[in-house]
Amino acid sequence: MAVSALVLAAVFLAFPQLDRLSSAALYRPDGFLLRGSAVFDFVHDYVGVLAWLGALAALAILLGAKRLPRLAAWRRPAAYMLLVLLLGPGLLVNAVLKDHWGRARPVQTVEFGGAAQFTPAWVVSDQCRSNCSFVCGDASIGFSLLGLAFVSRRPRRWLAAGILLGGGLGLMRMAQGGHFLSDVIFSFYATWFAAWLLARLIDPLGTRAGRLDSGPK
Repeated sequence: MAVSALVLAAVFLAFPQLDRLSSAALYRPDGFLLRGSAVFDFVHDYVGVLAWLGALAALAILLGAKRLPRLAAWRRPAAYMLLVLLLGPGLLVNAVLKDHWGRARPVQTVEFGGAAQFTPAWVVSDQCRSNCSFVCGDASIGFSLLGLAFVSRRPRRWLAAGILLGGGLGLMRMAQGGHFLSDVIFSFYATWFAAWLLARLIDPLGTRAGRLDSGPK
């Protein structure tokens, strides 16, 4: 996974026009395809609630497991997913990347009617002060589901679910002019890295000797 991330980083640095072209495909003379859509604006406004609900559900399981034995099998996966949400979308994506990389969103750039300059992926810029384009926060919340692939007995199901949800939210944000293609792609890698790192800390030998659960399938 690390190799593919490095290869894609090199590709987007060598061919930054890939971001411009993919955004241009979703742009019309009157703006981005989903810009101003009440339905998709609602999804964007409240997708963060999913993260909070996930965190609250994990906390409820952790607290409830002390009184309800049937929740005991879900206690460690719940703790793990709570940490994935905090480390992935919370710390790495929002606090580190989005608030410090300075990449302007597509709708803010000159190419798409704004005033800021386009910046290639992974290049630190001063075109945005906070909550910037690199990487996609909404997508990272969807991608967080892939964390369950590290603790479930059926990892492919959760990996596919995370990719589909995160990819769908990322495409929505691209069509709203909020993110470039590379923002979505590297949001996946950032979230995967957080989930992988936490899984390795819990199971350093990588044996998966008893997945963390006998719960999620």
